[in-house]
Amino acid sequence: MRSLDLATISGNAKFVKRAKTLADTFSFEFESFDSSDSFFEKTENYKSITCIILDCAEIEKPNEAAGMVQVACQVAADSYIIAVVNSKLKPEDARIVKTSGASLVLMENELFTTSKLEFVTTQVIRSSYIPVKIYDLYPDSETSFPLFYMMPANKRFLKIAKPGMQVSPTFLQKFSEMGELYIKRQDFKQWVEYSRSYDSADEASALRRCRLQFLQMSQSFLELTLMVSDQSSSSSFALGKELYGTCEAFAKELLNTLHVVKNPFEVINSSSIGDFGSLERAPAIASYAAVLSQNTAIGKPLEVMIAALLSDIGYLDLSPSASAKLRANAIQNMNAEELMEYQKHPIYSLNQCLSRKLPLTEPVKMMILQSHERMDQKGFPHRINPEKILEEAMLVRLCWELDSRTQVRLGESHPDIYKIIEELSATVGDTGSYSIGFTVKTSPVLKAMRFHSENQSPHQ
Repeated sequence: MRSLDLATISGNAKFVKRAKTLADTFSFEFESFDSSDSFFEKTENYKSITCIILDCAEIEKPNEAAGMVQVACQVAADSYIIAVVNSKLKPEDARIVKTSGASLVLMENELFTTSKLEFVTTQVIRSSYIPVKIYDLYPDSETSFPLFYMMPANKRFLKIAKPGMQVSPTFLQKFSEMGELYIKRQDFKQWVEYSRSYDSADEASALRRCRLQFLQMSQSFLELTLMVSDQSSSSSFALGKELYGTCEAFAKELLNTLHVVKNPFEVINSSSIGDFGSLERAPAIASYAAVLSQNTAIGKPLEVMIAALLSDIGYLDLSPSASAKLRANAIQNMNAEELMEYQKHPIYSLNQCLSRKLPLTEPVKMMILQSHERMDQKGFPHRINPEKILEEAMLVRLCWELDSRTQVRLGESHPDIYKIIEELSATVGDTGSYSIGFTVKTSPVLKAMRFHSENQSPHQ
């Protein structure tokens, strides 16, 4: 039986075209159904459907939309259901739809004018597998989760180990050259328990702990972002504070561990995935910034880390066309309207955070707003007086630039980050982005990182 990544239930041609374009962009297995009846009749033909976009936009009564969602949940209980509702619905009415069983509620205008759909579907479908290092498996241990290998030719995942498998030296040797295997996102808690059960005080365990904490922070950040994008929970400020607190706690743990490992940038680079222009990159940028904050004494490391984590959350508000060019690293191809959107995204980022009443300090707010400003006033969104740009904000921008040079897509090998750091340290003072004082503080630290990397462990 065939499995679908994405299905849409709608008789609206414009709605279906939006979903079809999305599926083509990300190579999702896709099918559209023109009515609920058609979907319910044919559901048995599919082994599974990962994500369903349910068109409730023509329904003005929230209870009727909620009923439609409930029926869909009964037929596709394991699917992630995105309910698209009438843009005129009040938040409290949208919450009725959410509590009926929808995984996420989007307003109709958001579907066509923002990139929230791209973010959510890629997280639910394409990022449903999490990479783990083969050398983070312990010899002679027993796994409580399945393990997968990603086949290079078609990027599909092949199960290579069932739960309860004994991790033999033969297994580790067989897959050692691959470097990475994958677990399902739903098994992440089991991976955490597995990793913690073998924790010790040696250097190898510190590296494993660092990678684990990076994954934990990444997952909590994605949960926070999904909450921010859900209009049905607009008044759930307590939930926003709770998710923010969890994310901050994981960030603090990671920060403490990054401080004691020898080559933190290599650990970060080998742990992160995601396309350019994707919010999946935020944890890597934030981790780089926190390490540099510690080593340069610029700002408070945790505040810098949080600001870097949230500074691009405004990508969700970009139009589909603008975000497509951003993902392709083709900002230069944006038209005037798309470029204006992109250059406003730090404002969107701060507004998203403030709308959920996330407990941000004033320095963090300023760092988010200034994260793309430049000393030559060619930055954005406000082209402020160079003397008013915080060095912490320059640090966030520097790490954004570093990450854009070291980005790795799923299944690709990582570049030599320290070679890139060496190149960046040689040019940081010549770009017009940074102040002389900032360059004096950061260049020696970047050069020192390159020097110390020559003695790095092969398992970093």
